[in-house]
Amino acid sequence: MAKKVKKKSSAGKADIHRVVASPVRREIWAYLKGQGPHTVSEIAKGMGRSQTSLYAHIEMMSRTGVIEAAGSKRSGKRHAVIYKAGVSDSDIAYDAKNKQSVRAGSRYAAAVLRRANREMSEHLASGEANTKGKNRDTVMVGARSRLTKKQLADINSHIDAIEKIVATGDKSGKGDLFAVNIATCPVEDNFYYV
Repeated sequence: MAKKVKKKSSAGKADIHRVVASPVRREIWAYLKGQGPHTVSEIAKGMGRSQTSLYAHIEMMSRTGVIEAAGSKRSGKRHAVIYKAGVSDSDIAYDAKNKQSVRAGSRYAAAVLRRANREMSEHLASGEANTKGKNRDTVMVGARSRLTKKQLADINSHIDAIEKIVATGDKSGKGDLFAVNIATCPVEDNFYYV
């Protein structure tokens, strides 16, 4: 007689939004979505992080269904769990009517921008930033401009292409690790930066 496996209940939208409010957890999810199923050690290597820094995030994401076990494979003397993305883009998409989604989106944006500031500051201070020419590796863009719907559509098309490149990355694992952070939003005419 086959053993019955109790199916884990899926997380509610509020749990999903809370879980992906963390940039690290969203990065793990995006990595699995773009690169396909991987073990924790493979995820850590691909993201340039330590395995131990990911375990609590992986556990929370697995418990809420944001990622799912997709099997296992031998790793040394033990079997390592292979994880895959458990939710789609539409499951974590911003929803203006969902307060949890609004809070999560704001927390995620703030955390990503803090991390971008820290990483950019450290890289610039290293003296190794290449900010010019075709092979530049460090770019900062900060601008406000009035845009037509066509211009906004063009920007979004470029962002989609960049997102696709970043999501798939270098599957050989030999490429350099880069942080790519993009933020756009409409602002009020009377909004001034201090």
